[in-house]
Amino acid sequence: MTTRRGFLKTILAVASGSYFFSFFPWENDAKQVPKPLSASVIENNDKALDKPHLTLPVENRPFINALNHIVTPTYDGSGQSVHPSVLDFKTEHDIDSWGGFRYWMALTPYPLFNSALENPSILASKDGLNWIIPPGIKNPLAVKPAGFLKDTYNSDPELVYDPDQDILILYWREYQGNAFEKIWAKKISSSCKQSDKILCLEKIWDYKKTGLILSPTVWRKSATEWFMWTTDGRVTVHLYTSENGITWGQGQPCSSPWSAWNGGYIPWHIAAKPNHTEQTIEFLIAGWSEQKSMKDCQLLYAAAPMSQPQDLVMPLPKPLLGPGTAGRWDDGYIYRSSFVREPGDMPKFRIWYSACSKKKAWHVGYTESSTANIPLSTIQA
Repeated sequence: MTTRRGFLKTILAVASGSYFFSFFPWENDAKQVPKPLSASVIENNDKALDKPHLTLPVENRPFINALNHIVTPTYDGSGQSVHPSVLDFKTEHDIDSWGGFRYWMALTPYPLFNSALENPSILASKDGLNWIIPPGIKNPLAVKPAGFLKDTYNSDPELVYDPDQDILILYWREYQGNAFEKIWAKKISSSCKQSDKILCLEKIWDYKKTGLILSPTVWRKSATEWFMWTTDGRVTVHLYTSENGITWGQGQPCSSPWSAWNGGYIPWHIAAKPNHTEQTIEFLIAGWSEQKSMKDCQLLYAAAPMSQPQDLVMPLPKPLLGPGTAGRWDDGYIYRSSFVREPGDMPKFRIWYSACSKKKAWHVGYTESSTANIPLSTIQA
């Protein structure tokens, strides 16, 4: 079987389209999405983040692709990045600002598929569109593991806030040349002080029998109840539990609704967030049809009851998002994404998605849509 790196080297060739749904109503209005400031403007004048700036008119139908990617400063200078994990403190934790910013994001550089630079990094923002390296952070927060250039790398960051300790916890994956995989964590205070890295999970490499531990995504239910989902690179998502977010038990397989959904899909990278209003966990899954390949990766939606977080269902008839049109920054394929649901009569679903171009350049884009609530009856066991 090919490894994760082998998958990611697949030649990109996908045409795109807009995705429309009849499953539940969507608000289909033209939308002015703010145009991100350039990195030079942000660096030279941080106060600009608090001021109105130019916008690009975007017909914001349910999840239309972003016309432009956002600017993500990276330690290697490439500006290419992947695998965002975004926290919105105001919406998710009722905190206007934490460490001086409303939004925090973990990601990694990934210029032209260079895994040697795929090391976990942190950015922050006041508006969710214009991102800087926050004061006190020096990226990357973990350097490339020792080993051969092609067979040893970090990947797959996840960012979680723990209100009891008032800290961020940064998780990431380490892969070591067909030998083992590890999930690490690092604690970060609001003043950007950092702990040493902490080993959370280790798995001997055995892809044919037990698969991988890709894209860890974590939900902190309470101080003593933590849940983590990973994908195995094939068809199974596993759920792990913890009493402290650091020490994790044995993973258990979840339901696999994608196996029968639209002829069968492969879940590749996953992100989870709680929907407290409906008492569910919502998931965005980067995956592709079993009839196709990695180069056809799209963004899928799933959900599970909080009371039964292993019981995922896929209530929507189609993917949320596919590659952009030819020549766009995201005309290759969609990858791991992050999201925030803003509550209200017509909740706003906000997505930060990573994608590559056919020229193998990786970036993060932003899209949003106002949607009606997904009926709770569709996801109850």
